[in-house]
Amino acid sequence: MKQAIYAQCWDADQGVLSDDPRMERYSEHANLLGILTDTIPLEDQQGVMRTIIDKKVKLAPATIYFRFYYNRALVKTGLADLYLDTLGLWHDQLKLNLTTWAEKPEPSRSDCHAWGSSPNYEFLATVAGIMPASSGFATVRIAPALGELGSVDARMPHPKGMIEVKLRKVGKGLSAQISLPDGLTGTFEWGGKTISLKSGAQTVFVE
Repeated sequence: MKQAIYAQCWDADQGVLSDDPRMERYSEHANLLGILTDTIPLEDQQGVMRTIIDKKVKLAPATIYFRFYYNRALVKTGLADLYLDTLGLWHDQLKLNLTTWAEKPEPSRSDCHAWGSSPNYEFLATVAGIMPASSGFATVRIAPALGELGSVDARMPHPKGMIEVKLRKVGKGLSAQISLPDGLTGTFEWGGKTISLKSGAQTVFVE
């Protein structure tokens, strides 16, 4: 199926997938899913994601409810550090004095829509970078994407206790104070380096 979609819908001139073989409709949705399913070849995925971010091609935009997949594609293409720059839709909702997140931009309502709450997930999973590394959260992978932030403190509940991280940029490096509950191990990844983590409190520094 992926081969057929790519053969029929890849627009080589614009460097994106079209929504249909006649090349009449284009959307961020098709291209984000093309990245996440590897319908778009791996070597082209970051370029497509940058096209989406920079709006180099006119694509129907992914609105609030679909941004979860937008964020997953950011992470998959190695562009997670740009996540905090993509929160304009949420800043706009605050300006409208909404008290709960909407499903789509104006015209809309304060729907208390679960999909609109994706930042609750992303602040821990993408910015702090805390993610399960194996089935049942038996191990943890911490791969922060701080963007322009100089520091982040985060706590995530785990079946064995609380995972705590305190991240600080130091020059071009990153200092991390990490506490894992008893029985939990994992890895810390930053700047192309991977460091093993043990249970308990530890401090790591990556240049």
